[in-house]
Amino acid sequence: MFDGAGYGTVTSSPGGAVAADEELGRLVEACQAQDAAALRELYRRMSPMLMGVALRLLRDRPQAEEVLQEAFLQVWRNAARFDRARGSAKAWMIGIVRYRALDRIDSERRQPANGGEIPDIAAEMPVAVEDGRALAACLGELPEHWRRAVVLSFVDGYSHSEIAERTDTPLGTVKSWISRALGALKRCLER
Repeated sequence: MFDGAGYGTVTSSPGGAVAADEELGRLVEACQAQDAAALRELYRRMSPMLMGVALRLLRDRPQAEEVLQEAFLQVWRNAARFDRARGSAKAWMIGIVRYRALDRIDSERRQPANGGEIPDIAAEMPVAVEDGRALAACLGELPEHWRRAVVLSFVDGYSHSEIAERTDTPLGTVKSWISRALGALKRCLER
C-alpha cells in the first residue's frame, strides 16, 4: 500500500524531473492496486497542472473542473493501461485531460444551439431562401456525398478538415463537394 513516505517535493533540476516522473509512475502503478492514498497524492501533485491544461482548452472553469474530475476517475479506473515503456505518467495524464476536454468541446459544438430542435437549414445557408421546402427539395437533388458534406458543414458545424476526417475523404475533395453543392443549390433556388 502507498503510505506517502518517500514522496517528497522534487527540485527542478534535470535529475529531479526524472525522479519526479519516476514517483508519478509509481503512484499510477499503486492506483492499479486500488490504493486510494496514491490517487490522492497524484491529485495533489498533478491537479494544478492538469487544471491549467483543461482551462486553456475549455476557457470555462466549471467545465474544466468537471473534466479534471472525469480525468482522475479515468486514471483510477484505467491505471492498469499505463505503461512506462510507452511514456511518462505525466504525459499519460495530460493526454487523458486533453482527450476529455477536446471531447467535451466536440460534443458541445455538435449540440444544436436551439436546445435540441432540428435546425432550420435555410437559416444556415449562405444564400437567400424564402421557402425551406424549396431548399429541402434542392438538397434532395444533390448527389448524396455533396448533400452530406453540406449538412455536416452548415447544420452540424463541422469544419472542412473535420468532414474530411469523418468521411475518410481527401480535404480538397470535401472542399470541392461543398463548393459545387452550394453552386447547385443557388442555381436550383433561383429557378
